[in-house]
Amino acid sequence: MLLKRIKETAELFPEKTALQMREGDHYRKYSYKDLVRIIASVAGAFAARGIKKGDRVAIFSENRPEYVFAYLATISLKAVVVPLDSQLTEKEVSVLLRNAEAKVVCVSASTRARLPQDSGHQVISFDVDSGLFFGEMMKAGLAAPSPAAPAASDLAAILYTSGTTGDPKGVMLTQGNLASNCDSVMKLNIVWSSDNMLMILPLHHTYAAMICMLLPLSLGATVTMLNSLKGPDILRCMQETKITIMAGVPQLYTAMRRSIFDEIGKKPALVRLLVRLFLSASILLRKKAGVNIGKILFGKVHTKFGPSFRLFASGGARLEPDVHRDMTSLGFTIVEGYGLTETSPLSCFNPIERPKAGSIGIPIPGVEVRIADSDEKGMGEIAVRGPNVMAGYYMKPKETAAVLKDGWFHTGDLGYKDADGYFFITGRSKELIVLASGKNIFPEELEKYYKQIPSIKELCLVQTDRGLEAAVVPDFDYLRKMNLSNSRETISAEIEDLARDLSPYKRIMGLKIFKEALPATRLGKLKRATVRELYLAGVEPQAPQQTMSDEDRDLLASEEGRKLLACLAPFTSKKPIAAEDNLELDLGLDSLSRVELVVSIEKTFGLVLPESFGSEIFTVRDAVLKIQDLIEKGGDGAGERVTLSWAEILQQEPSDEIKGSVQFKGGLINNVGRYLIRTLFKLIFLVFGGMRVEGVQNLPRKGPFIIAPNHLSLADAPLLMSAIPWRIGSQVYFLGITKFFGGPVTSWIARQTQVIPVDMETKLYSALQLSAHVLRRNRVLCAFPEGTRSRDGSLKEFKKGVGMIAKELDVPVVPVALQGTYEMMPTGTLLPKPGKVSVIIGKPLYPGGMDYDEIAKRLREEVVKLMEG
Repeated sequence: MLLKRIKETAELFPEKTALQMREGDHYRKYSYKDLVRIIASVAGAFAARGIKKGDRVAIFSENRPEYVFAYLATISLKAVVVPLDSQLTEKEVSVLLRNAEAKVVCVSASTRARLPQDSGHQVISFDVDSGLFFGEMMKAGLAAPSPAAPAASDLAAILYTSGTTGDPKGVMLTQGNLASNCDSVMKLNIVWSSDNMLMILPLHHTYAAMICMLLPLSLGATVTMLNSLKGPDILRCMQETKITIMAGVPQLYTAMRRSIFDEIGKKPALVRLLVRLFLSASILLRKKAGVNIGKILFGKVHTKFGPSFRLFASGGARLEPDVHRDMTSLGFTIVEGYGLTETSPLSCFNPIERPKAGSIGIPIPGVEVRIADSDEKGMGEIAVRGPNVMAGYYMKPKETAAVLKDGWFHTGDLGYKDADGYFFITGRSKELIVLASGKNIFPEELEKYYKQIPSIKELCLVQTDRGLEAAVVPDFDYLRKMNLSNSRETISAEIEDLARDLSPYKRIMGLKIFKEALPATRLGKLKRATVRELYLAGVEPQAPQQTMSDEDRDLLASEEGRKLLACLAPFTSKKPIAAEDNLELDLGLDSLSRVELVVSIEKTFGLVLPESFGSEIFTVRDAVLKIQDLIEKGGDGAGERVTLSWAEILQQEPSDEIKGSVQFKGGLINNVGRYLIRTLFKLIFLVFGGMRVEGVQNLPRKGPFIIAPNHLSLADAPLLMSAIPWRIGSQVYFLGITKFFGGPVTSWIARQTQVIPVDMETKLYSALQLSAHVLRRNRVLCAFPEGTRSRDGSLKEFKKGVGMIAKELDVPVVPVALQGTYEMMPTGTLLPKPGKVSVIIGKPLYPGGMDYDEIAKRLREEVVKLMEG
């Protein structure tokens, strides 16, 4: 079927290049005449070794011409090809080979080492090493047997979509499945015989096998293979070989679009304005008149892809509508298909002449698609029927019966069909999160919303007993650029801000930060079950095994490196410390630990460091390089020498600029304003919250002292203002985050409520010194020991900062339990709801002989007693 078509094509274009692959600085090429000759020779060699109809031939290799030859030779014998992911481990390969009952395994030099030693299979190597050499088979010239033409029902391939660790699920595709799907896609007329298709996707995926191999070789097009996903390598190949089509996955196009628009973002404001106007004009003309002026307006961008390039093909996952829109606005043509391995793979296609962004398109010729079991809104499961639908799952009759019903394959994708016959996917039924409240969440949609936060690189929603939580991989490049070293607190705050516009059930109640990329398939789909297992176990995704580079080894062996490692030793239990270790995520340093590290570095190296030093270093490598740079410049850190103990740090007065943010003498007008604001807050909490206050008598009559409440909500500070008598409340100062009080209105509110805006990330010294300054003026400081608001209403660990200030200034700390503000105004909301709130004030705790951590621990215990009592 397929082989007959390829042979007919070879007769039309015998000398035309069918396959080429970049190797070093040249391309290894095979004509169509070479292609059919080698297929016949390899088939003859396979047959001579006993391979016959129905036998399994596994291919465990990266993409290369030999892969194509082995694949096509196998199906020409009516044997069954079993493509395996070249990145599988030895254990995973063993499971699949055993399940498929493979007779032969084709390997490359790079995968041979991961082939089970006692597999018992015939091993054929694509490279010269032990075992049968495939290159000899290509030249053998053995006559291929001439079996009867394959029947449509003859099994052609088994493709594994899951279960590599224990319960494999192999999709059985027949000769008819592959041939019919190839015929259907040919009728779409998106690939021509004059095309040169760039193949960068792995051939063990049926999407790559169909679009990048079977389809172009059936038409007489050229296939160019490249084993690199690096941008410069791809662009160079496209220019050198005059690529016309590139097939990729949405992840690739998302990265491409980000790269293009990042470059645009660096241009002057006027240029950016013109670009926006050009983009709008381009998309409008393309939609209304079918005219593509984007290719002219953004010619410089198009030049990078070579002179002949005409379209991108996207598949394997859903392409985000904004990516499709922006690439189209730039003048690119990007076509999107939909399907699964079980449908060979294509079922729907978004027409080039009338595409709809966000849609998977309409059914391809010869295939039926419908919405099964739809609800009143027309939403249901997408089902497919046609000659492209698989024969079933290998040796899994129950699983097959569950998805194949009356000839219809039930995809597990949920969606709807619009009035024009276009289908849209809303999510996967298996991935649907059903909360305890009964609310349904499609994770991809909500993840996309949260991923607009610039400090987030990857995010996967996880359902836990507490509700919706998230595994997050930070964008460390962005955090570094913005001097934000505390990724956890930064991302938590940004998620809280963004969640304000969402329904409560869509808000993330907890998160864990991961340094390594989240587990995903080769096509970029998250392995959600694996992510959830890692999340619940608190285990970091396995990083690729990497040895330390000679450059990093020399860096840590330098005098500065050795001294820094000595400075780090008291702060972490990790051994050994590597140059790439992240200070926060690998070594466990929080904001206060960074201050202590900076003090230790100054003492060890005799340097004068800028106050922002601690927020500018993310890895051990960063710290060593920055220290070396400062030493080279003579140790000038552009600031006064930081002292060598917490006591000295807190005794040091903050700068005049910082002190200017605190008003100790408000004047009559300001005092009246403050009193009225507190009265208004008190009225609100009495009316909406039935405010109850206990333990006012426990407050010292005057400062200095610290108030240490739990932190549930933005309503906490106003509630405290309302609960504390004016004679004391007028002396209370709150520390607030600068970004929340930077505007003219919010800065006025800060002054009236005695909130002192500080930048805890880059100005922690100043924040601590300012706290001490307030207390030395016999005022009262309110500090939330948890450091951030609770996401779920539970009490978090108390940080030692409040203990450190209390200890070094020898002032008492008053524990306070706040209740009801989480329900009244939870994270993500700006307006309060009616409820019951209370303020319970405990007896002062004096530092005495306790250390910082002991004070923080005792404070938390006292707050727990107040909450329970």
